[in-house]
Order: sequence, then structure tokens, then C-alpha cells
Amino acid sequence: MLMLVKRIQVHNIKSSLQTANHIFIALGFLLMFPNVYVQYRKWHYVLSLVKPNVSRKESLYSLLVGFTFGFITPGRLGEFGRAFFIKDCHWLRVIGISFIDKFFSQAIVFFCGAVGFLIILGKQLQFYSLLPIIIFAIITMLLLRYILVHPEVFRGFLYNLNVILPFREKIKILISSFDDFHRQQALKLLGFSALFYLIILSQYYVLLLAFEAIHPFETFQAISSTLLVKSMLPISLGDLGIRESAAIFFLGKVGGSKAAAFNASILVFAINILIPSMVGLVLVLKNRLINWYEPAR
Repeated sequence: MLMLVKRIQVHNIKSSLQTANHIFIALGFLLMFPNVYVQYRKWHYVLSLVKPNVSRKESLYSLLVGFTFGFITPGRLGEFGRAFFIKDCHWLRVIGISFIDKFFSQAIVFFCGAVGFLIILGKQLQFYSLLPIIIFAIITMLLLRYILVHPEVFRGFLYNLNVILPFREKIKILISSFDDFHRQQALKLLGFSALFYLIILSQYYVLLLAFEAIHPFETFQAISSTLLVKSMLPISLGDLGIRESAAIFFLGKVGGSKAAAFNASILVFAINILIPSMVGLVLVLKNRLINWYEPAR
């Protein structure tokens, strides 16, 4: 991260921040609320498939706590820790449904990111050089599409695979989270995931506009490519450094400045990850204090 800042130069970053349009920054911040709300509705929906009587409060609490644990782990894998904050439901079933939730979100990132990536790459390479990548992307997209709208096929494959795996009983509990997940539920979850992705794209674009005017169609290509690369390289806490580097590279291909790409990416991180994680941390600490205080009484 420090190397990235040094490459852009601090005075460029500072100058970009000083001339920023605060209205667009405020709008980007306000988009945090529909962002978190859609994630909450999506999580509450999938959670209700394994715990029909789950309360909205419990869903929201586990989601925010998941943000906190996700923040301190590479690739935000700690988000699966939300499973341990759902009562009266086997934690393995909640992890299973969390995997479904994350898989659908990542599938949308791949679909949209692959399109943006290929368009940008197509301007740099000859068609014959790009052809193998296009074929691979199309095959992967078709396979993902089939899995997304036919979850019963994937569920059957997992049950058959489980026969030859160790810890079969525990894995069976994990797979059982798919039992009530059919085409109708898959399509609804796909809709939630697409809406969430659209909000992220809009938020990123609005924050970029705070620093410079840039063509929307080309910017969306660059943003979708950035999100794709970020999701494929889960090697840093909060994806710091990966997101910013990818944004600088792809936005640079469509005429964006390094300072604007860096500042917008940092704001996306602060608004969508840091702030919700801090809220989750407050809830965790508050819960621990209550649990400590009550027995003492």
C-alpha cells in the first residue's frame, strides 16, 4: 500500500482530495445505506431457508458482526463467522447457506467483470490472441449459469461426492443447507445479488465523479474489471492494495487518473467495509459486556 502511495505521489493524492466535489462524496456515502440494506435482505432471505423463524434483528446482528470478522481476514473469509451468532440452528448449516450467498454474489462479479475485462483487453490485443480467453470465459459463464439456475444438480453432485469424503456426517449437515434451495430461491437470490452489484457500481462511479469527469460506459467496464480482479486475489486484509492497484490499472486504460482511482477506491473501502465493520465491532463489544455484567449481578 505504501509503495502504491509512493508511486502515485502524495501531493497528487492530496491535490485530488482538495478539489473533490463533496456532493458526490456525500452521495457515495448515502449509497452505503441501500448497500447494507440489500445485503441484509439477501442474508435474511437465505438464512430463513435453514431457520424459518429467524428474526430480522438476529439476521442484521450476524451480518454486521460478519463484516467485522471479514475485515480482519484475507478475502473476507471471516464473514463465515456470522454462523456462530445464529442461535438454535446448526452452525454448519448456516455456513453452508453463507457459501450459497457468497457464491451467487461472486458469480455476478465474474459475469459482469469478465465482460468488462474482455472489452478492455480487446483494445490491447489482436483477436486471435484474445480468442482462447473468450472461449474460456464463455464456457465458464455457461457452466456457472447452469449451476445457478439448477441448484438441485449441484446438490446431488455434492451428496454423491460426500460418499468418498472423510467426516461424512458433518459434511452431510453442511450440504443439507441446500435441501430447501431450488430454482425459485436461486432466481430470487440472483436478483438480490444483481441489485447489490448495481449499487456497488453506481457508488464507485459516483465517487470517481467526485474527483474527475469520466465517461460512464468505459468507467463501468473498468470498475467491473477491478471488482473481478479483487475477488480473484483475496490476499490482503479488507482487500487493501489489491482494489486500489486494480482500479489504477483499469481506470488508466479508459482515461482515469491514478489519484482519482486511488481516492475513490479508498473511499469505497472506508464506506462499505470500514464503517460497517466498526458498527459490528461495537455490537460485539456491547454483547460481551452485557454477558459479563449479567452473571456478575
